[in-house]
Amino acid sequence: MSRKEKFSRYNRKNQHETGIPIHNELEKQGDTLPPRTKKHPSNKAKLTKVYYNVVFFLFVSLVVFLLWYGNNYYNLPKE
Repeated sequence: MSRKEKFSRYNRKNQHETGIPIHNELEKQGDTLPPRTKKHPSNKAKLTKVYYNVVFFLFVSLVVFLLWYGNNYYNLPKE
């Protein structure tokens, strides 16, 4: 059955008269697909964790680099 035949207004009226199961009746029978989130879980939490770990590592390395740079090149001579 084509999409046009399946969803046309004329066929909807005939489905009610002939007793062909429509979408709501199919749902009640349990012939539905699982939710998309169950079938294809998101990696958003994993990606967020990796992102924050990378940002934290870059911040710590910047602080260490600035301390090293300041100590090596801007050490004041003692009098």
